Amino acid sequence: MQVVRGEKVDDSAAGYNKLRIEQEDKLLVPLDKAEEVWEFLHERYVVDRESLKKLDSLFTSYFNEEKFTDTYFDTPDLKLLSMESGVRHRLRVNLTNPDDRKSGRELMQIKLNDLSQNVLERGEIKFDIKRPATKDSPEDNHPMLGIVKSSQREDFKQRLKERGLEPLAMKPILTVHDLRKRIYITRDRKPFLSISLDNASAQIWWAKTKFVEIEPELNEIVFTEADQETKKYMEVILHKISAEIKQQFPYIETNLTPKYNNSFYDLEAQLPLLRFLVRQNVHTPQSALAILLIAVVTIGAGCYFMVYKLRQRKAANKLDT
Repeated sequence: MQVVRGEKVDDSAAGYNKLRIEQEDKLLVPLDKAEEVWEFLHERYVVDRESLKKLDSLFTSYFNEEKFTDTYFDTPDLKLLSMESGVRHRLRVNLTNPDDRKSGRELMQIKLNDLSQNVLERGEIKFDIKRPATKDSPEDNHPMLGIVKSSQREDFKQRLKERGLEPLAMKPILTVHDLRKRIYITRDRKPFLSISLDNASAQIWWAKTKFVEIEPELNEIVFTEADQETKKYMEVILHKISAEIKQQFPYIETNLTPKYNNSFYDLEAQLPLLRFLVRQNVHTPQSALAILLIAVVTIGAGCYFMVYKLRQRKAANKLDT
């Protein structure tokens, strides 16, 4: 722990503006099989402690149900989408244990998908959320920059610029709601790995999408700080768990597409003009409501004008007779 500008700063991999390396598999589950799959995961990795210890004698586990609300930001030309990376504001609520220290936590996260040739490897950089008491600048009023803690904002902007992104040009694109059942596996009482069953959904205008996926994921802080031997062992366990799940459910397929991309592509299939709407900044619910109101007013004015003209004609016809 060090002190910067009078503030205590965590300089470990857990600290802000630190690149954390995560490895996670992503397994796509048919919607109608979600409960069946969860029952297996819960039984195999939580209830059946003897089987869990066959993976590693030091393993113990528990599970929580959590709700995540992730709003993704991007440039008008959707540069992050094309990179299969993301910038998101995350709100996390623990439904099982509301007193959990992470319940209610908000973060701004940069997710990077181009770190190495390992397709399971991604990077994550996090920043704290703290809304300004007064909004004195364009940045304070920006929907993304304005909620990042002011002392961390410059570092956040620099990270974005390193990726060729213009921070002030970025805007909210979509929000993914994720009801997550997550199994936490610890080794010698320390975080090691989690297995999440995610029920994710998103909506833009009338278009809706919903999908279910399993994410076996190594704890990114432990993995980032581990030596090479420990990293290799963690990777072995991750692959074993993914293989077990696929063997149990042959219909489960690997799909490493990020949630942001999955959601956008599904919505775009229903709204072919979605990219145009994003460029024009009329893809949000508020924009859709404004367009609807304009349409209603326009139609109403048109109808009123037609009725007015019709009454004038009738009045003129009476005078002629």
